[in-house]
Amino acid sequence: MQSYTIISPLRITFAGGGTDVEPFIEKYGGAVVNSTIDRKVMVTYEPDEYDLEISSRDLVKSLIVPTGNDSIIGKIQNLFYSKGISKGRIMINNDVPPGSGLGSSSALTTAMVKLIHLIKNEEISSFDLARESYEIERNYFGVALGKQDPFAISLGNFKMMEFQNDKELLHDLSKNPRFIKELESRTLLVYTGGTRESSKFLKEQIDASKKDENEINKKLLALKDIAMRMADSVENNDINSFINLINEGWQVKRQLSEGVSNPKIESLIEKAKESGAQGVRLMGGGGEGFLLAIAKEGKIQDLQKEISKVSDFAIRVSFTNYGTRVCSV
Repeated sequence: MQSYTIISPLRITFAGGGTDVEPFIEKYGGAVVNSTIDRKVMVTYEPDEYDLEISSRDLVKSLIVPTGNDSIIGKIQNLFYSKGISKGRIMINNDVPPGSGLGSSSALTTAMVKLIHLIKNEEISSFDLARESYEIERNYFGVALGKQDPFAISLGNFKMMEFQNDKELLHDLSKNPRFIKELESRTLLVYTGGTRESSKFLKEQIDASKKDENEINKKLLALKDIAMRMADSVENNDINSFINLINEGWQVKRQLSEGVSNPKIESLIEKAKESGAQGVRLMGGGGEGFLLAIAKEGKIQDLQKEISKVSDFAIRVSFTNYGTRVCSV
């Protein structure tokens, strides 16, 4: 049997996060602008004749014998067993800590689902990979998530996605290389120093929607509108408008649920703006993880140097045009 390595890129969400969650998409449809980046989750399979071993560098844990283990590693192992894969070694590596707001949970799930199909010698399209991964992450792993992550990661590229009931519409925004290059040259990810349960704030958003539907949906509709206008700004090569919409979206996003922001996050955002950032927002559902900071023109190096004084991990990234794929190395 053959060895395989699957790579799933992580993603940055620029606008629309939260509008891709049921039941909002069933009533109004959602829109999200995102891009995959050159940071990744990697899953490697090495066949042998021994009982399946799962190991994760990030969770610093391994598991061999399947039990009733309800841990993440236990569930991963049981997933492979349920698909008839009971021999060999599976190694998981993540470039960032889980729960960082960059879609690492969905990156891992799409990589595992892709690997399962490869081992079983089955073809699967990128759209079907995203759909299957979404169902597994939500129903098997019990994660409250929006649709954007498995689709962003499986498909790759810089894009806007619309979600309407059971339909997913892809709008390629990568056809303006001048805009993409300029935005990429000004993009910085800044670690807040901690992670959080990624589904916590989405659960709160869903609960709030049930209790006060008009108020929460009004905010989500505003986020959807921001995503649509952001796509227009890419088409019009208007990077200042794009960055201003990042700030506008964050002001709405932080009102969705208590705890999305906190004094530490606000302090880091203020520090980034003082150090040369034109636009700043927190990635993911909220609370902890990575800030997205877009520097003023010519200020990326100054911003990185200054923000590194208060963050242990401030990194420049590149956008990618690929999604979950088999590594050719």
